[in-house]
Amino acid sequence: MSLETFVGGSGEPLVFLHGFKSSKESFSYQLEYFSKFFKVYAPDLPGSKSPLTKAFSLLDYANVLNGFLDFVCAENGGKKINVIAHSFGARLILKLAPDTRINKLVLTGAAGLKPRRGIKYYFKIWGYKLIKAIFGRKKAEKLARKTGSKDYLLLSEVEGQSFIKVVNEHLDYKLKYINYPTLIVHGDVDKTTPLYMAKRFKNGIKNSELIFLHGGHFAFIDSPRIFNGIVKEFLL
Repeated sequence: MSLETFVGGSGEPLVFLHGFKSSKESFSYQLEYFSKFFKVYAPDLPGSKSPLTKAFSLLDYANVLNGFLDFVCAENGGKKINVIAHSFGARLILKLAPDTRINKLVLTGAAGLKPRRGIKYYFKIWGYKLIKAIFGRKKAEKLARKTGSKDYLLLSEVEGQSFIKVVNEHLDYKLKYINYPTLIVHGDVDKTTPLYMAKRFKNGIKNSELIFLHGGHFAFIDSPRIFNGIVKEFLL
């Protein structure tokens, strides 16, 4: 196992997958609680705590996760895995779908679908392409880093390249391949993955249920007791 991982408890395997540039510690309200009922695994995905040495595509991340899930399956005698995935973690699960190793899936603040875009976004894209055509890729990337979102500006150059590769791959077509029971728990004031995305996940996944909690993109931190109770009932 190459990923730094929290492992605790006993019972059916349960894997937590954190968001982009987050870590397993984001689930601090969940790990000990769910360890009472499951054998919990919470890995730190590449780039979480140590810098990436190269830009990762979504497929690169998914390949790492694929090996990790194989490890969890083998360690638990081939038992199917329950998964709780936040944001980028949900994107990775989508990328791997269909996946016969998964028993039940919980998505929270789930990312991976094509977002709605306003005219300002397309002006930025057109401007980037124009500058790239005239002055070259490096000049265009330098401008993009100056005019990007606050979160993007905090990333290193390699992390920024990875971020662009990840968010520009849309996985709407994968929803139909998720054929295991799925619970979608979404913050009612989530601005990172807006409410319409949660509804699209619900409409696209046949055997799914959608619940809104009071909170933002990290609803499992904003309303931990309610989140834990709802998810425990679903998984057990």
